[in-house]
Amino acid sequence: MPGLGIISNPFAKINKRDPEHNTLMWYILGNRGQFEITNSLQDLSRVCDEFFARGLDTVGIVGGDGTISLTLSALAQAYPADQLPRILVLRGGTVNVLASNLGIFGKPKDVFADALEAYHTPNGLSHMSLQTLKVNGRLGFIFADGVAARFLNEFYKIKSSTLGAGIFLGKVLADGALAGHLNGAYRQLYLTERLTIDCKPHPWPHQNPADVALIAASTIPKMPFGIRLFRRLNCKIPQAELIAIKAGERELPFRVLKALLKQGKIDASIAQTHIFSEAVLTPSQTIEYSLDGDILEPTDQPIHLSLGPRFVFCSPYGNVL
Repeated sequence: MPGLGIISNPFAKINKRDPEHNTLMWYILGNRGQFEITNSLQDLSRVCDEFFARGLDTVGIVGGDGTISLTLSALAQAYPADQLPRILVLRGGTVNVLASNLGIFGKPKDVFADALEAYHTPNGLSHMSLQTLKVNGRLGFIFADGVAARFLNEFYKIKSSTLGAGIFLGKVLADGALAGHLNGAYRQLYLTERLTIDCKPHPWPHQNPADVALIAASTIPKMPFGIRLFRRLNCKIPQAELIAIKAGERELPFRVLKALLKQGKIDASIAQTHIFSEAVLTPSQTIEYSLDGDILEPTDQPIHLSLGPRFVFCSPYGNVL
């Protein structure tokens, strides 16, 4: 595949489990591109600058959603806005939400081998254009605060797999349903937050400031476990969707369970949604938040959300969005 660069995160789950994985990926690539392992943000920035200097127009990423987020941010700095490379998501993380939205499953080496094979067929790779979400300058796709961010923080202490995340979520919901008498996990996560929401091009149409259990915003429709939470979102249009959820401590576990059973459909009585291109969340206290699964520094300052650049994602498995 001419013009191809591969960036691998050595801390990705696949690489920690299989130390020979990167060697195998390099072997599959052969002399058809440039394979790089990045150990720091400085490494990542340097590699992206090299890719642009060499004229590489397709970049494969081995790693999870956080790795992809950081890599897209670095590529947007290295490449002119009208020359952004195509992105080949190869998976390798714990949950791989973006890959699942794109219909990409399997091990990175298998996805990569399939991509190389598809490239040389008459139909080639499929292409999907996705809008990124910019959160305080960093690019990604899914922003979350409140209960969701605290859940991730606790999950990473026992970091395992998508199945492990599902089991942990089940335990947390069960503890919430039993008012914290099972193991107390839920009570450590639940806390309402009071913040002001300002949106463009249309103002936030609901109560302001809002007392919420969590807020989520995204430019892709599905959350972990394949749940289509962002139902008003149209990926073909430059837009993002914001959801604010209000529910009491005892009410929230049952509402979340009901939403899971209904494939992400949340009752309008607790969920306020809005389509936006820019949003500013101003908290009245310090809050914890995440972008694509990465827990970022808690803040009591405004959080700025806006639309980032659109990237073209390629896949050997067809267009699912």
